[in-house]
Amino acid sequence: MTNPKEESSITRKRILFVDDERNVLDGLRNVLRPQRHEWEMVFALGPEQALALIDLIDNQSFDVVVSDMRMPKMEGAALLAEVKRRQPQAVRMILTGQTEQEAVMKSVFVAHMFLTKPCDHTVLKKVVARACNLNIILNSEELRAAAGRVDMLPSVPRTYVALIEALSRPTCSIADLIRIIERDPGLCAKILQLVNSAFFGLPRKIGFLTEAITYIGTQTIKALALALETFSTAKGCSLSPDQLLSLQKHSVFVGQIARQITRQDRIKAEEAFLAGVLHAVGRLIQVPARPASQPSFDHALLGAYLLGLWGLPHPITEAVAYHREPYLLAHTEFELVDVIYVAHHIETERLGGKSPFSLDEKGIDFDYLARLGFSREQFEEFLTMAKEMDTNAF
Repeated sequence: MTNPKEESSITRKRILFVDDERNVLDGLRNVLRPQRHEWEMVFALGPEQALALIDLIDNQSFDVVVSDMRMPKMEGAALLAEVKRRQPQAVRMILTGQTEQEAVMKSVFVAHMFLTKPCDHTVLKKVVARACNLNIILNSEELRAAAGRVDMLPSVPRTYVALIEALSRPTCSIADLIRIIERDPGLCAKILQLVNSAFFGLPRKIGFLTEAITYIGTQTIKALALALETFSTAKGCSLSPDQLLSLQKHSVFVGQIARQITRQDRIKAEEAFLAGVLHAVGRLIQVPARPASQPSFDHALLGAYLLGLWGLPHPITEAVAYHREPYLLAHTEFELVDVIYVAHHIETERLGGKSPFSLDEKGIDFDYLARLGFSREQFEEFLTMAKEMDTNAF
């Protein structure tokens, strides 16, 4: 077990790797050796050593915890649940085999990111580095100060929390989910209204929540509940009721466009929908006005900060933080942040470039997207689809 104080530096990020096989840890130590100047890496042989490290009184918090899933005395999901309780600010990642579907379901509510074993060391380095970079931004003094000036940051919506808790239980049924949603008649009606709109293009009218969940899935219902309840309970923001409704409509449109862009992969589509409907959540937070000599505060970062406090998955907070300028995020493939960037621009174009929530910078950068494999023709295709959407869904 590596001494956690060894070569400590306040400028380096602290990463904890956990596995019950010594040769796996030795392999990680060797391939990640070049990162030692950037990361303070600690390697724990099993969950017991990991928890002992976390509990050290004089031990600083870890920025990232990477754990194997299959360990004999305590599975990775249980370990990450403890990490979440003891050091909630840490980004939690889990390594699972491709066939460990049950394991993934166990860890879906405690892990921010999932990595498939065997994991290429270059992929691992990239994912951990990105997690650290986002944490640096979200924990910046400027952002903390801005959040501190807010009278009250919104709390995570109660219906969403209840749905998360219900879905974490192996015995959860559709009836359990319906009972939770029906506690809020307004939310129930809004979900059915949206499900029956052209957003989802279902073959027939849906009159019951049971059918809605069956058709569009529990993850999409959960995303809708989170987004709609967040907007309906927004207090103290500077938006008028009409502006609030407009932002809600805009956000759901962006979510559905993002869902269509990624529709070939259901899991990615559900993630894209959630990121889309939440990408503008920072605008619901009232930040005191700045002097004219200072630039206005970045609502995207404030929104990502809020979602991080709520414990949403790391890819979601990353997409929200960078969706205005995804090229600031080092990557070479078309990723979730790019999906939201494209979807936001498509929604703005759909409205003739007159959306009150359009991006402040120049128009969409097609050269940047082309380097990631997304063409202007694809943009036009999804724009045409967006123009055919039901504009009376609200």
